[in-house]
Amino acid sequence: MIVLGMVVSAWASTVSGTVTNDDQSVSGAAVYLFDSSQQYLETTTNGDGWFQINNAPNDWLRILVVTPVNSNAIPSYYPNTQDYCSAERFHGSNDHSIEINLHTGVTHTISLTADNELSNVLILAKPDGGLTRGGWVDETGTAWIGGLTPNTTVTISMEGDQIPEQWLASNNTTTYEAENAQALNVVENQEMEIEVLSGITVSGLVHHGSNPIAEASVSVYSNSQIRNTTTDDDGLYTVVGLPPGEVLSWMSADGYGNTYSPNDDRPTSFLPILSEGDTYDLLDIEAPLESSISITLLDATTNVPIEGASVLLYNDTSTVGRGEPVDANGTATIRGLHAGRYKVYTYAKNDGYSNGYVTDEYGEALWFEVDEESTAEFAVYLESKDDALIEIMDDYGTPISGVLTLLTSNADDHIFERDYSDSDGMSLLFGLDSGTWTLSLSFDPICENDVGYIIGDLPEITVPQQHIEKIILLRDDDQDGMSTKWEIEWGLDPFRNDATEDADSDGTSN
Repeated sequence: MIVLGMVVSAWASTVSGTVTNDDQSVSGAAVYLFDSSQQYLETTTNGDGWFQINNAPNDWLRILVVTPVNSNAIPSYYPNTQDYCSAERFHGSNDHSIEINLHTGVTHTISLTADNELSNVLILAKPDGGLTRGGWVDETGTAWIGGLTPNTTVTISMEGDQIPEQWLASNNTTTYEAENAQALNVVENQEMEIEVLSGITVSGLVHHGSNPIAEASVSVYSNSQIRNTTTDDDGLYTVVGLPPGEVLSWMSADGYGNTYSPNDDRPTSFLPILSEGDTYDLLDIEAPLESSISITLLDATTNVPIEGASVLLYNDTSTVGRGEPVDANGTATIRGLHAGRYKVYTYAKNDGYSNGYVTDEYGEALWFEVDEESTAEFAVYLESKDDALIEIMDDYGTPISGVLTLLTSNADDHIFERDYSDSDGMSLLFGLDSGTWTLSLSFDPICENDVGYIIGDLPEITVPQQHIEKIILLRDDDQDGMSTKWEIEWGLDPFRNDATEDADSDGTSN
């Protein structure tokens, strides 16, 4: 079982049960258990359709079952809905045994024909609402897709190793534009044949002067799609199955500058290959020998190397960025560069410093020059910053995750830091200057029947902190603006929006 970021309490419960379809066990189904902030636990049904999830949190829970691709059972939120917010909720304060009987879906059998080889082609059926289904084509070019919800519409897409991504259009043709896809009605089991577009073929030579560059990584772009390949011993590359469009290729290889066709350090020259079935074999790339830059990050006060940070390098038009983490000496070395000037952006906020461009005494981004086929070395000194830790709980003592925490500097309201509280209700905000900060919190429940919280007056935060700031939000199970505890105290229903009613008939709403 895979655990992804859930709160596991001492009183955590167990959720188990079986998944069936037409009284037959569904094996190999993925079962997801969501809490109120959509964090989840996951397991898989065994050969008898049985599942068990331990350590379910003390929270409102929902279940999603995703059936395997060879099943005609419809993937559903429990008990049988395609909508997350319509799923039945149950509480993790007790153990639960749940029988999930999934409805039977509609099947589509789709056979493809193409000029190119139909290898590793995945066909997806995406509904107008609900969960996507799909299937891989076999050696005959045929895919079986089951578990489709009756009386819905789907769009059909397909993509493979040697055909471009495309969508079913009218009259069993295909289109490269998703907005032109045909909405296919799911009514009954059906078979269809589709002749798919094979796209264009692009090839070229990657070289340095008269020397071919073998084993270079090459990417080719056209019409929002990208193919990746590697040059052979003669420096040649070929990609098939791109849609027609404005084409650009780029390469990287040890010892050479990363280069865009034909010989640029940034994308500047796109080649129009606009007709279906076209072949173009002269999209060459000439790459120079690489330059590199080493940036060492040091504490401005102690000269100690800053570990854990990273450096991002931008060219002079900010169209290409290259980054690397620093090593134990605080040094990030970025290779594969062309000669030129670069701006340096440091990510060191999580390490007690700040994120931002390296600037001069006027606060302007500082330019770092790199010569041809050379290595430039620079030291950058960063001033240390402070952190703030905010703990967010409800009035029952339960941590609240997913709360947007915003700190705005009282000295300059253009300076702010933000974070979302984690599963322990903790928000850690980095890179803060000393002084006072205004705290703001926001929480948006995912569904109308999910738990909400009432946010009261909030304190200012003084940096550096003397203690963890603990914030209590009032739990509001029915999102009616009245806290759950208050409603219980006054005999109201804390799980129904009764805010506009007048329980004591005094002429004032609850």
